[in-house]
Amino acid sequence: MDMIQKVKFIKPRLCLLFILFFGISVSGIAKEFYVSPSGNDKGKGTLKKPFATIAYAQSMVRAFKKANPTEPVTVYLKGGKYYLSEPIVFTAADSGTADAPITYKAYKDEVPMVLGGVELTDLQWEQYDEHIYKTKVPEGLVFETLFVNGKQQVLARYPNYDEDAAKFNGTAADCLSPERVATWEDPTYGYFHAMHKALWGGVHYQITGKKNDQEVILEGGTQNNRGSSQHAEFRFVENIFEELDTLNEWYLDRKTSELYFYPEEQQDLDKAAIEVAALEQLFVFDGTMENPVKYVSIEGLTLKRTIRTFMKTANRLLRSDWTIYRGGVVHFEGTENCAIKDCEMSDLGGNAVFFNEYNKNSAVEGCHIFDVGGSGVCFVGDINTVWHENYDIGNAPDLDKMNFTRGPKTDNYPQHCLVDNNLIHNIGTVEKQTAGVHMSLAAYITVSRNSIYDVPRAGINISEGKWGGHILEYNDVFLTVQETHDHGAFNSWGRDRYYTKNRGAAGDRVALHGYDLVRLDMIEKNVIRNNRFRCDHGWDIDLDDGSAWYEIYNNVCLSGGIKLRDGMLRTVYNNVTINNSMNLHVWLQNSGDTVKNNIFTHGYMPIGMRHWGSQLDSNLFFQKESLKKIQNSFGTDQNSVYGDPEFADPANGDYTVTDTALANKIGWKNFAMDQFGVQKPALKAIAKTPEIPEIELTPDEVIPGVEYMGGVIKNIVNDGEKSAAGLPDYKGAKIVERPTKGIFSVVQLQDDDVILKLDDEEIDNIDDFRTLLASDHVYGTIGVWRYQKLIELELPDPADCTIPMMIDKENWELVSVDSEAADYSAKNAIDGDPQTFWHTQFEPTEPAFPHEIVVDMGEAHVLHSFEYVPRQGSSHPRIKDFRLYVSEDGKSWGKPLVEGTFEDSEEIQAFSIDKVKGRYFKLEGRSGYTRNAAAVGEISLYGTCVP
Repeated sequence: MDMIQKVKFIKPRLCLLFILFFGISVSGIAKEFYVSPSGNDKGKGTLKKPFATIAYAQSMVRAFKKANPTEPVTVYLKGGKYYLSEPIVFTAADSGTADAPITYKAYKDEVPMVLGGVELTDLQWEQYDEHIYKTKVPEGLVFETLFVNGKQQVLARYPNYDEDAAKFNGTAADCLSPERVATWEDPTYGYFHAMHKALWGGVHYQITGKKNDQEVILEGGTQNNRGSSQHAEFRFVENIFEELDTLNEWYLDRKTSELYFYPEEQQDLDKAAIEVAALEQLFVFDGTMENPVKYVSIEGLTLKRTIRTFMKTANRLLRSDWTIYRGGVVHFEGTENCAIKDCEMSDLGGNAVFFNEYNKNSAVEGCHIFDVGGSGVCFVGDINTVWHENYDIGNAPDLDKMNFTRGPKTDNYPQHCLVDNNLIHNIGTVEKQTAGVHMSLAAYITVSRNSIYDVPRAGINISEGKWGGHILEYNDVFLTVQETHDHGAFNSWGRDRYYTKNRGAAGDRVALHGYDLVRLDMIEKNVIRNNRFRCDHGWDIDLDDGSAWYEIYNNVCLSGGIKLRDGMLRTVYNNVTINNSMNLHVWLQNSGDTVKNNIFTHGYMPIGMRHWGSQLDSNLFFQKESLKKIQNSFGTDQNSVYGDPEFADPANGDYTVTDTALANKIGWKNFAMDQFGVQKPALKAIAKTPEIPEIELTPDEVIPGVEYMGGVIKNIVNDGEKSAAGLPDYKGAKIVERPTKGIFSVVQLQDDDVILKLDDEEIDNIDDFRTLLASDHVYGTIGVWRYQKLIELELPDPADCTIPMMIDKENWELVSVDSEAADYSAKNAIDGDPQTFWHTQFEPTEPAFPHEIVVDMGEAHVLHSFEYVPRQGSSHPRIKDFRLYVSEDGKSWGKPLVEGTFEDSEEIQAFSIDKVKGRYFKLEGRSGYTRNAAAVGEISLYGTCVP
């Protein structure tokens, strides 16, 4: 009896050791254990006498399994709140087997809440000022998340919280202004949050003090792999006492352990439930690849109240835009056949679920994940599985130094895991470089039947090709890219061993080694099928830099279309895109891409396309004009058709094709339109669905460039162009076709370059570019955005007599003209404006050809070329056959230097001259295309000065 009395007071772990040591079998205890917040760890763990803590129940399960390894065990948690002082950690010692799994689950329909927080009781509130109350909290207790009656409150911030604000729930450009900082007595422990300059994500800093009265000291900014300055407008500060100025805001003074709070009117704080977040993790599966945790599952629990982890987001992902924190509220590491099922996870500060390194056949099923500071579900493998550890987006390994071993070095990565039948929304409430489901250094992850929406960035993200084999199917992903920019509902990169930012080099590498080079970092292709996507701020499916080896079919794209950037081996078929099309960006040579059997309401949207893959054909376009333009301009889709496929019920999102004749012409096959998203009845009943757009058959967007110096330039005007160039904003002059004249015969610009600077002067658009270059100022450098970084090229001196420049027309004089109409002077042909024009007489009579204009250039030049611009905005009266003469004295003309035929178009036309010296020129129109009259928009000559 004395021995029994002593045992009663031994701590749980010692009790377990005692039982095992003395050989006392616990097999008499039922294989169903019960836990209740009102229970007692001295109880038997039965329904009538449940344990009080999950940790104690865990110790008893271990003991039971040791004595009864073939028996399954279920731990039932009854309803109520379970406050954890430390995470529940499962190791290999907690493992079950396929026939005898271990399950921790809710008892019947009760709601057990596992909380990583602390309830503050016996608080003594007193009024601080007219609106704010304060109270002492336990000394040394530090927290940054506060809940009052179950509702999360707002950490004191500027600007104030705005539920409807587009980014960060409110931003202000002046949040770190000297004037505002001067009002803060001690902002230590405050935070500064900002969007990435290009809106690719967010960056976060802790304020560690003040340098002076008007400037703070910042630490952090590790949350983005590619680095950037902070966005000048989208920024805010929080956790600063002086900014506590509105309802529901609060602040903790860590020095005095005093909590300040601005409650709602009539709120009785003495009766309110006050809770704070204290843990970052609730359940941790802590195994290894060699000794994993097996067959343990968590089911039906509600998980809440964890701390924010954004300042730990610093682990760089390979050649990715991201860094990441390798941790989650439910953290899997070294598991096999473990799962979290049917749980509700909300009010969480960081990532909800994280699979780190080795995990196999583990799953997230039937869960509701929302109001999460980080990502929903992440799979990230060990960096040491790769053959080339590389973080620089533009830094591909040299071929002569590359290890050509295919696949990973080791198995230390997530594989054959499942994310199925979940409702994931309102994630990324703190961090913006997040996703509903994220995969990096993982293989064979199946993401199926999930509804994912209300996210700041992509709904589903694949960070690189490594290691492929993923299947994304039957998901409903929408209301994405809500706070960031240049992404999609689905987003991926593929900056693997084959890929370089120099697209020509990437194509050359593959040409040398074949497509096996593309597959080096992929075990199997990725498949995207039978999903519904909608992204109104980017693309529905966005395969960005280098994304390779994808099969994409049977998807409904409701807004942003499908974007394929410079990758390889993508097969896109049997998809329907509404109010959009294929966004084809800077494809690689011999990419092996195929686009066929799809339905597009609009024509292709190509940017920087020089190569057109293996096959673009047998597609259906709604509009005849779209198809004809594609066939004539790009030479693709010769077997494609146009017409109305007669969708079954497009107003309600049923795009089943009922015109079987059209379907058969392109090889279209109907697929189910009612199986997208979460199917679990309880979650489906509350899940949102995307707004179904009305089909709008607007003309395809055409944004022509402007001919300039022998090339073509244009403004950056849409998201596609901005994305294709990798620009942070819409500024610059894009080079569509490389200028070759004047100084650009020496400066080697490239197609798709974007001019951003002349010396230190910024270029917002092509007008800036042309105006500055035409000014008297001599610029020494030109800033060029190439392969997503700014480079600087030297400019030659325009006074250099060896460079053929456009001859300045300031000193040109009209010598003679055979005729000119009123208001259409021949001087218009040499005024530098192609929109004005010289027109020969047309009333009361219209003199017949020939027509001529003679010009004195003011001084002699050695002539290299001649440019002619027809009248703009009208197809007549254009000159057809012409002759150009040059003279040194304006009297002796000799034979024509150039003789030929102008094209019947508005395009600028250029002709070479064999370096002939002359001061005067005469353009003679010999015949016309439509009439006896002639019209000329502009005449220009290029040359060098006479030595």
